Amino acid sequence: MDLNSEQTKAVNHEDGPLLIIAGAGTGKTKVITSRILRLIKSGKAKPQEILALTFTDKAANEMLGRVDSGMETGYYELCIKTFHSFSEQILRESGLEIGIDPQYKISDKFGQFVLFKKHLFDFELDYYRPLGNPTSFLDKLLTYFSRLKDELIKPDDYLAYAKNIVESCIKREEEYEGELEDAEKTLEIAKAYKKYQETLMANGMLDFGDLNFYANELFDKRKSVLTKYQNLFKYILIDEFQDTNYAQFQLILKLAGKHKNICVVGDDDQNIYKWRGASLSNILQFEDFFPDAKKVILTKNFRSTQNILDASYSLIQNNNPDRLEVKANINKKLTGAKDGNLPVELNHFPDFLQESSFVAEKIKELHEKNGINFKDIAILVRSNRLAYPFIEDLKFLQIPYQVKNPKGLFALEEIKDLIAVLKFISNPYDNVAILRILRLEIFDVKNLEILNLLNKAKNDSVFSLLNDDSKVYVLLKDLIEFSKNRSAGASINEFLQKSKLLNYLIEKGKYEELDNINEFAKQVAKFEKENKEKSAGDFINYLNLLEEAEMPLGETSAADLDSVQILTAHGAKGLEFECVFVVNAVNERFPARKHGGAFEIPENLTKEIYPEGDFRIQEERRLFYVAMTRAKKYLFITYSDQYEGNKKWRISPFVKEVLESGKVKIVEHKSSDNALKRLKEFKEPVKPLFDLPKFNDRRLSYSQFDTFKTCPLKYNYRHLMNIPVAPFHAANFGTSVHSTLNEFYKILKGGGQVNLDTMVRLYEKNWISYGYDSKEHEETRKEQGLQMLKNFYEANSKPMFVIPDALEQPFNLKVGEFFIIGRIDRIDKLSDGTFEVIDYKTGRLKDSTDITKDFQLSLYALACRDILEIKVSKLSLYYLEDGQKISTSRKDSDLNALPQKISEKIQNISSSDFTPTPGIHCKFCDFRLICPASYF
Repeated sequence: MDLNSEQTKAVNHEDGPLLIIAGAGTGKTKVITSRILRLIKSGKAKPQEILALTFTDKAANEMLGRVDSGMETGYYELCIKTFHSFSEQILRESGLEIGIDPQYKISDKFGQFVLFKKHLFDFELDYYRPLGNPTSFLDKLLTYFSRLKDELIKPDDYLAYAKNIVESCIKREEEYEGELEDAEKTLEIAKAYKKYQETLMANGMLDFGDLNFYANELFDKRKSVLTKYQNLFKYILIDEFQDTNYAQFQLILKLAGKHKNICVVGDDDQNIYKWRGASLSNILQFEDFFPDAKKVILTKNFRSTQNILDASYSLIQNNNPDRLEVKANINKKLTGAKDGNLPVELNHFPDFLQESSFVAEKIKELHEKNGINFKDIAILVRSNRLAYPFIEDLKFLQIPYQVKNPKGLFALEEIKDLIAVLKFISNPYDNVAILRILRLEIFDVKNLEILNLLNKAKNDSVFSLLNDDSKVYVLLKDLIEFSKNRSAGASINEFLQKSKLLNYLIEKGKYEELDNINEFAKQVAKFEKENKEKSAGDFINYLNLLEEAEMPLGETSAADLDSVQILTAHGAKGLEFECVFVVNAVNERFPARKHGGAFEIPENLTKEIYPEGDFRIQEERRLFYVAMTRAKKYLFITYSDQYEGNKKWRISPFVKEVLESGKVKIVEHKSSDNALKRLKEFKEPVKPLFDLPKFNDRRLSYSQFDTFKTCPLKYNYRHLMNIPVAPFHAANFGTSVHSTLNEFYKILKGGGQVNLDTMVRLYEKNWISYGYDSKEHEETRKEQGLQMLKNFYEANSKPMFVIPDALEQPFNLKVGEFFIIGRIDRIDKLSDGTFEVIDYKTGRLKDSTDITKDFQLSLYALACRDILEIKVSKLSLYYLEDGQKISTSRKDSDLNALPQKISEKIQNISSSDFTPTPGIHCKFCDFRLICPASYF
C-alpha cells in the first residue's frame, strides 16, 4: 500500500501507546489495516494476538476485507469486532463467573420496548406513566437507562443518590421547596432503572448497554479473567475513538493495562454522537492516561478540494479552545491532494419552494452537463422530516433517489394497502382500513360512491353498507371467512390471489412495488416463525407495537443503484460524494432547536468533562463540519427566508463562520412572477387518496378549529368526509369523568341529596371501558379517575357545594353567516352577581399553559355576553388530576375583536386545499393509514 510520511509513521510505530489524530478523508482505515498487516508480517504479533474494535459491522467487515487482501497466505483467526460483539463474546465465554447465564438472549430496542410495556404496571411510576398516554416516556426512559450503563452507573448507586437528594430536600423543606418535585422525579426514574434491570434478568435477557457494562464488571471482579484476555491480546487498535463512551474506554484501559500497546485513531472534530453516549473527553484526555503516548497527526486529505477544506476549517475553529488542536498545541489544518478551485456555493432563496426546486434542477444539470452519476450526489438534511420537499421535486423531475426511511416498509403505499387488508380482517368495523381498500384501482370504486357511503354510515360500519353483489364486498366477505383460524401470511396470500393484485402490478410494470410486497411477505413469515399466535389480528398488534416503539418494518427496496442519496448529516458519516447539498442552513434547523424532555445524567455522577463553550452548539457545529467534509468537488449550502410559519428565518450562525474563510461564492435568488407561476402550476400539493369534499360547513365548533390548526387534511377527513373512527381511550376517560360531574351537579341543582357514594355510583355507571391498552391500564386509569373525583368531592363539599347556574350550557354564536357552536361545562353565579365559567380538564396543569390566550375560553366569554346576556368576570380551567383551578378574564375590547379573528380562522379553512402538515401528532392520528404525508 502506498503511504505518505505521516501514515508511514503511524504504521511503523513500534510498541507503546499511539494516538493517531486522523482528519476527515485522511485514510484512517488504510492506516489501521496497514498497521495490522505490519504487526503480523514483522512477527511482532500473531493474528490471534491482535484486537481491533470499531462501531459497525460494516466497518469491521471492511477492515477485515482489507487485511485479507493484504495477506499472501491464510492466517489464524483475527479478532476484528464491534465493541458490542466483543463484549458479548467475553460474557458468553466467562460471564458465568459473575452469575450471567451464557445462554442469555440479547434484547434489541424493540424487545426492550415490548418487555417494558408488558410489565409497565409493575413499575412504581407516576409522573413518567401518564395514564392518558402510558408509554409516552417509555422510549426516553430506555434511552436514559442505556446512557446510565454507558457511564457504568449501577442501579443501586443511582437509587442511593436519588434517595439522598429527596431526603436532603425534605430536611430543608423551605429552602429546597422548588427542588423537591424534581428530586422525587429522579427517585421515580431510579426505582424504574432498578426494576427494569431486574425484569431483564428475570427474563434471561441483556440489552446492548449491558454488554459493555457487565464486561467491565467481570474484569473488575475477576482479575483472573482480565489477565486471561490481557495475555491473549498484545496489541489493541481502536477505530473512531472519538465515538467511544465511558464504559468502552474503561474496557480498553483494562485490556491494555499489561502491554500498553494501544493504538487509537480518531478526530475530535467528528464527535457527533453525544446523544448515544459518545464521550469527547476520551480523546481529549487520552494522554492523561498514557503520558508517554506518541502522537501522529494525519492532515493530508485525499477527498476534498482545498476550498472545501478551508471553508470547513474556518467553521470548526469556532469550537476553540475545546478542540484537541488547541489543547495539544498541534496543527490539524487539512491540505488537499485533489485539484480544483471551485468555491463553496451558498444559495439564498426567498422561500423553501424555490430552495428545493433549485436543488433538484441543479442535480439534473450536474448529471446531464457534467456527467456526474446520481449516486455520487447527496442531499444532507438535519433530520428525516426535512427531506420531504426535496423528494417531491426529485420525483417531479423524474430523478431517481434513495432515502433511508425511518419507518421502512410502513412508509410505502402498496404496503399500507396490505396492512389495511389485515386490519380489516381483524376488525371489519375499521372504517379507515376499508376506505383504503376501496381506493385500490383493481376495485374501481368511484370517489362519489365512497362519499355517499360515508354520508349513510354515520357511526356504522362502511363495509356493512356495500352492495352485496359488488366485487369488493364478495371478495372481502369470503376473505373474512377464509381467515378464521388461519395465519396472517395465509390471509395475505389469499387476498393477493383472489384480487389479482400481483397480476395488475405486473401488467403495469410496477416491479419496485412487487419487490416491496415480497419483502413484506418475508416480514410476515419472520413474524410467524417467531410467534405462536399468527393470525391477522396478532400481526396487526405486532405492527402497532413497532409503530409505538418507532421501529421500522423491514427495509425498502433499492430500485435503482444510480440514485441521488438523501441522508441525514449523521447518516452521512463515513461516506463521500462528488457533490453534496447541505440544505436548510437556518437557525433552529441547522443548528437544530433545543428539544426539552431528554434526561440528563447528574453532573456529580457523570464522568464526562464538559467544555468551556456551549456543548450542544459545539456538537451541532461538528455535525455541520462532517456534512461539509463529505464533498469531494462540489459543495452547495442552501437556505431560505421562509419555511413554515410567517416568521423570517435567520441564517445559520455556522454559515457566517464558513463565510469567514473567503472561499464561498454567494448566489442570491430573487422571486419572480415566472418562477412563482411555475411553482403554482407544477408543484401540486400532496395528493390525498380521495377527491376531498369542499368546505360547506355553516356550523363550527372549537374542536374543529383546533383540528384544522393541527392538520388541515385531518380536519377534512373528520369533519367534511365524516369518516367514523372509534374514540381514543383518553377521550373515553374524559367523557366518563365529565358525565359523572354533570349528573352529580344535576342532582344538586334539582334539590336532591348527594354524598360521596353518589359520586362513586355515578362514576361506575358512566365508565366507558373501551380503547385501553390493557386490562391493567384500564383498571389503573379507572382508579385514578375515582381518586380524582374523591379529591374533587373533598375540595368542593366544604362548607357546601356551590349550586351551578347552568350545566352543559349549549350556545349558537352567529359570526357573519356562520354559527359557532359549543357547550360550557358549568356556569356559577358569584356573590357580586357576575358569573364564572368553568371548563373541566382531566389532565394536569402544564407550566406552559397560558390561560390569558385560551381561544376556547374567549369563545365561551363571547357566547355568555352576546347569547346568554350575562356578565362573566371569571373564566376558569379546573385541572382535576392535580386539583388546581386557574382563572382569567376578558375585557370587552378583547371580546369585540374576537368575531374578526373567528372570521379569519373560518376564511383559512374555507380557502384551504387541506394539505397535510405532518409532525409528532401523526403518531396518534386515526387517519395514518389513508394519509399521503405519513412518509416520515
